[in-house]
Amino acid sequence: MGDAFGVNAKVMDELGLTVLKRDENGNILKEIDWSKTRAVATSTNHIFLNIKGRDPHGIVDPADKYQLEEEIIDTLYNYRDPKSGRRIISLCMRNEDAIVFGCGQEGFGDLVYFVEDGFHHVHGEAWTTKRDHGGHHTSVSPIFVGAGPGFKKGEKTTRFIRQVDVAPTVATLLGVDMPAQCEGAPMYQIIED
Repeated sequence: MGDAFGVNAKVMDELGLTVLKRDENGNILKEIDWSKTRAVATSTNHIFLNIKGRDPHGIVDPADKYQLEEEIIDTLYNYRDPKSGRRIISLCMRNEDAIVFGCGQEGFGDLVYFVEDGFHHVHGEAWTTKRDHGGHHTSVSPIFVGAGPGFKKGEKTTRFIRQVDVAPTVATLLGVDMPAQCEGAPMYQIIED
């Protein structure tokens, strides 16, 4: 799980969610049997359900989507690394719930998940702000630079600045009211008085 460069088919096959075709000897082939596949995990941390009417080979009735999401979340939380016995998934949630992390929207999986420490295969650990603004001293943490009128010169902050903080900061700099739907907050730490 958590492979950014393909479909996480082996684990999903073990869990009975993605079904891989097999040869006459029962050996796994590198081909998905879409007629039996209920979900696929792709792109590091997305799981897409195989929904009828939405997906070309959909088999999951849209009315069963919520229940299947619940089943997959439970299954992933119970899945353990065969070698260490440790849980692999630290967090899994529905797309609409993942919005709070900036991860749920159109184009994202029906489910969004994150792996536990030690199981990520690409940049370090799954949560980029976990340690030192980036797992294992990597550069995967978000970077924000503010320059120009209204910003303090040479100021650094330890505050985690998120995308949702940009609109209220710009509004504050322009002296206008923040948008009503604003989720973030102005970056007062780097704004001049």
